[in-house]
Amino acid sequence: MEYLNHKITEAVCAFRFDPSKNSWDWTSYAEFYKLIKEKGFIKRNEIKPIQLSFHFKPNEAPKNPDLVEGETQMVFKNNKEDRAILISNNYISFHTIGNYPGWDVFSNEFISNIITSYFDLGYGNGLDNAQMIYINNFDLKADKKLSNYLTFVPDMDHFGEGDEVSHMFQSAYQIAPNKRLQLKTILNVINPERIKKVLLECNCIAFNTLKHEINWSELANDAHHNAKNAFINITTPYFKNLIK
Repeated sequence: MEYLNHKITEAVCAFRFDPSKNSWDWTSYAEFYKLIKEKGFIKRNEIKPIQLSFHFKPNEAPKNPDLVEGETQMVFKNNKEDRAILISNNYISFHTIGNYPGWDVFSNEFISNIITSYFDLGYGNGLDNAQMIYINNFDLKADKKLSNYLTFVPDMDHFGEGDEVSHMFQSAYQIAPNKRLQLKTILNVINPERIKKVLLECNCIAFNTLKHEINWSELANDAHHNAKNAFINITTPYFKNLIK
């Protein structure tokens, strides 16, 4: 029996807005929490990214790095922690973790239900872009080749006898008229069973290039369609048949 444990372990849909059209205030975190707490997002956590800057000069001992605090972000999660919302200045993203329910549920029930609260606070003006990220994970036995599943991976038979031990691939594409697509694949062999752990990420950003008012769902659907289409086009018929 084929050993394949494929699933979308995380799906992310993010939106960025024009800073000149929104007056962001740090008190908005608390106001947003009040609105979404009633919708089941009862857990919250503050994130403050730290950036380290190192300075090196010839013939001098290295100095302590400069610590620069990044912009505060807030993460809100439901009780099961299988859904999360992240917000910061002119940015909001929606995450499903471990269990992707499909685009219709993700968009129409999760995003639509929460983003209205964000708009109710007066934010979300001047939508700049929508981003959709699908993170797929699956396992292969040691005697299976990644080239049987993904069309762009070289076939090991061309190199003689041997075993795949690792693989890393990343590429970016511009898709007319307004999209940027990125693909990333990582394979690592886990000992002693020599199971091949594969990560495949399909990431698409759809830009509001005309800079006119546009509904969030229009750009999100565009990004989703192209991220999904990328997965469909780089998987082999053999792989597609296994995950039907």
